[in-house]
Amino acid sequence: MKDMLQGLVYGGLFLVLFLPLLVTDSLFFPFITGKNFFFRIIVEIVFSAWILLALIDARYRPKFSWILVTFTVFIALISLSAVLGKSPATSFWSNYERMDGIVTIIHLWMYFVVLGSMAFTARTWSIFLHTTIAVAAFVAVKGYIQMQNSGIARIDSTLGNSAYMAVYMLFHIFFTALLYVRAKDWWYRGAYILISLLFLATLLQTGTRGTFLGLAGGAVVSVAYVAIFGARFPQFRKLAIGGIIALVVLAGTLYSVREADFIQSNGSLARIANIDLKSDLVVRGTIWGMALDGVKERPVLGWGHGNFNFVFNQNYKAELYNQEQWFDRTHNIFLDWLIAGGVVGFLSYFSIMGAILYYLFWIPLRRKEVDTDFNVLERAIILGLLTGYLLHNVVVFDNIISYIFYGTLLGLVHARVARTLPKVEKFKVSQTLVLQVATPVVLVLCVAGVYFVNIPSYLAAGDIIEALRAPTVIERLEAFDRAIGRKGFGDQEIVEQLAQMAMNIARDPSVPAEEKDPFVMRAELELLRMIDEKPGDARLHIFLSNYYRNIGALPQAKEQAAIARGLSPDKPAMMIEQGVVELQMNNPAGALAFFKEAHDRVPGYVQARVLYAAMVANLEDVPKAKALLTTEEERLAFAQNDFAVGTVQQKGDLGWLAELYELRVKALPADAQNWASLAFIYYELKNNDRAIEVLKEGSIAAPGLAPNAKCIISNIETGKAPDTPCTP
Repeated sequence: MKDMLQGLVYGGLFLVLFLPLLVTDSLFFPFITGKNFFFRIIVEIVFSAWILLALIDARYRPKFSWILVTFTVFIALISLSAVLGKSPATSFWSNYERMDGIVTIIHLWMYFVVLGSMAFTARTWSIFLHTTIAVAAFVAVKGYIQMQNSGIARIDSTLGNSAYMAVYMLFHIFFTALLYVRAKDWWYRGAYILISLLFLATLLQTGTRGTFLGLAGGAVVSVAYVAIFGARFPQFRKLAIGGIIALVVLAGTLYSVREADFIQSNGSLARIANIDLKSDLVVRGTIWGMALDGVKERPVLGWGHGNFNFVFNQNYKAELYNQEQWFDRTHNIFLDWLIAGGVVGFLSYFSIMGAILYYLFWIPLRRKEVDTDFNVLERAIILGLLTGYLLHNVVVFDNIISYIFYGTLLGLVHARVARTLPKVEKFKVSQTLVLQVATPVVLVLCVAGVYFVNIPSYLAAGDIIEALRAPTVIERLEAFDRAIGRKGFGDQEIVEQLAQMAMNIARDPSVPAEEKDPFVMRAELELLRMIDEKPGDARLHIFLSNYYRNIGALPQAKEQAAIARGLSPDKPAMMIEQGVVELQMNNPAGALAFFKEAHDRVPGYVQARVLYAAMVANLEDVPKAKALLTTEEERLAFAQNDFAVGTVQQKGDLGWLAELYELRVKALPADAQNWASLAFIYYELKNNDRAIEVLKEGSIAAPGLAPNAKCIISNIETGKAPDTPCTP
């Protein structure tokens, strides 16, 4: 039994390293959900097997380190903040897009505990690190193949996100460096250098500026540490001093050639070469200011993990109008944990890093006469990795990949610095008790955990894909029914997909009422249920407003838009939604007021200006409306807005209408209808020569227009109405 348990634990730990390869196309968010579900399932099985193994053999029992203590305390405190937070369910379970949540952090703790307790030998750790480096190299090469085949600018490979790929490479650059400093043979070191260069090139090709700065900062910390404290390794100390000089020279070289064509023509390298912290952090700075306002409101235990969206909506700044409208992260590790857990959660999270620094920095300073658990070179690399990881997360946020390898790093350090607990080591458990009591209890708990934590939500993620791919309306609704009936954690995403499809079906005249009505009614009921379960979420209310508006329930849409606006009063998108509702309710004066409010709040918001100008043209006067459109971008946006163009047409201003359609055909030359409409407008303006010229130009740009254009030209030239049928 012991051998079987050992094989299960070791096999599971190594299997985790292969998760970056997993892409589950059959699940919603295929790059995210599969990796997370399988990480949780593997860890649950491994942790269960480890419990039994630790009962049988004292060598595998937990050992003491401040890393274990601080991590455990952090779990307890962040769970408390979730219970008292804004949306406990979100805090614990997260959603499909992120799959973060406290449940993930608990599984990370379980992974760390097992990894740090398995008494890996130096050789086992070497195999473990070589395995993950081999997997990372495969992922990197696959990313380059992806670039060649798809022409994407930034590598994301099997991770689906260039920032996730970047931090994956960051960890493995430093893991490779750990193996390098322990290697004795020159050809091993040569291989590690080549692999590191592959990882470095891949990181650069992700174009992730925060991670690049993290790598640079981590490298500086590593070489500086060796240069200062590496007296026992004179060869590496010389290399470190040379490394500092090389880093300075490299930074200067990169800065001097940043405008070179070979850099600027490469999208990823150009992003890094053009780093400008002052301008690049304008949006981040605004969001961070909003987050600080949220921290002031709940300073002690915060809002609960994953609940930044409430802070974002409540404190929204109108100048973010052209950014993502529903931020759920601050994109700053310090503020993320201040929001999630307040000062208590923040201090408990960073106490884990403090514990690492205690073992890697403080103890070596106090015991200068002896080497501690890590030598100077290893300490330098781990401190550099921590620095790089922290700098990366100053502008990004964690995901399952960064969590796994941060947990791997914690396990590596804990395994080396932890000390046995005599009482735990000497504790005796009879084999009979383990076999007859502990084993069945652990097995039942493991099966229950695997099922209830994962399986319903896993199946629901597949149901969403089935619903999106189903050929008939009835089959789509059945798939959504199954997904909702699973009672997993992704209900909001399921319901939003259901409602989006319901809106499309409601507008489709080919769908019979007996199929359409149940779909529409079900979507409404589920949206209302979500609002009851997650009160105060502006996103849900604005989504419901949009839903009601699309199915023609305008009074209800108006009510929901007002609620959403109350929850996020300074968001121009909310004002526009209110204006659109008023417009559909045949209240143009009300629509004008809301569009004007959005425009006045952010004059640079093109959509708001276009809608405001259209209403001014409709209710006030055309010259005033035209005067509002001061830039080419605004005029083009106005021309491409069907409502705005329809307003001008309704006012009968054919001259302006011709100008708008000229912009349309210039922007979309392949659209035959725009050319035909423009020709007809010139005909109405008695400018037959220009009408014929437009038809000829359109026949070349949009060949599908040619047969009709020939007929229309003939009609105009012979004095007939343009739409007179032509005989073959």
